[in-house]
Amino acid sequence: MGPLESIRVLELASVLAGPLAATALAERGAKVTKVERPPAGDVTRSWKTAQEPTETPLSAYYESANGHKTVTWQDLTSPEGRAWLEAALASHDVLIENYKAADLAKFNLTPEDLARRHPHLIRVRLVGFAEAPERLAYDVVVQAETGFMSMNGFSDRPPVRMPVALMDVLASHQIRMACLEGLLARSAGRKGFFAEVSLEGSGLTALVNQATNQLITGMTPTRNGGEHPNIAPYGDVLTCADGHLVLAVGNDRQFEGLCTVLERSDLLDAPEFGTNQLRVQHRRVLVKALDESAQKWNKEALELALRAAGAPAGVVRNLQEVFEGSGSKWTTENPSGATRSRAVAYRVKYFN
Repeated sequence: MGPLESIRVLELASVLAGPLAATALAERGAKVTKVERPPAGDVTRSWKTAQEPTETPLSAYYESANGHKTVTWQDLTSPEGRAWLEAALASHDVLIENYKAADLAKFNLTPEDLARRHPHLIRVRLVGFAEAPERLAYDVVVQAETGFMSMNGFSDRPPVRMPVALMDVLASHQIRMACLEGLLARSAGRKGFFAEVSLEGSGLTALVNQATNQLITGMTPTRNGGEHPNIAPYGDVLTCADGHLVLAVGNDRQFEGLCTVLERSDLLDAPEFGTNQLRVQHRRVLVKALDESAQKWNKEALELALRAAGAPAGVVRNLQEVFEGSGSKWTTENPSGATRSRAVAYRVKYFN
């Protein structure tokens, strides 16, 4: 039960962005029907790691993006499948799809024609590239072409993809927003809502300060191992006795707390570290000194000490540590019994 419990969502999407968006709507109460074509269905059903059992019907990847949905198997290329689809379009409120541009006419899903036949429908379409909707685009391709890979990794090694399909995840949030915008517009009397979300646009929008750094200064970001270009020490990793800690020191007061905990008053008094911009300019020397002092600390103890001193930092945890520490707070169980991380990351309370 949830605020979207009266909404029916038809998911004609596969892989990650569309299914993840539909799952988020389902977790707010929407009734989601996911259409898969027999016999194989969503391609991610077969995307198994080397360690997963070969005999299980669902991969962990599929489970990550598909929860609390009704799956129906339909061959939409057949007359029976097309008849089923037309009836489903009439009975659902939201359509999420990522079909190839060339297939829209085949399935009677061209935007203008669909809006004419079903003006009540909120239709959200996912493409890879806004100016080339016919181009196939996987997440890693968009990571490469929107600049993310050029900034990820170290300067003495080739560019590196993010360890999750970040462009898909970003696009899934845009899809959710478009769906909610369409529902609001319909409640105000508007009809024939159509939104096109692109992986490319979702990635470019998420560049935020890196984009403005480039546009304003003309300086192109490079691979620097995660260092923040505007703040220091921020994104810099310290080596502790039992692991690693990342710093997020954003102002002079926090830098003072860091130096106090590490007993490095010499760094605090040094003129080359007196302001944030100076710390950015002299980052290498600063981080080397901080790292030397951190090595006698255990990572958890250092984080707690820095927290008490008002110096933000985080313990670098592997996923086993993450989920052991959080319990069930950020996980949920699919109807299949598989545990996955939640598709929504906020909580709601009604005080009146």
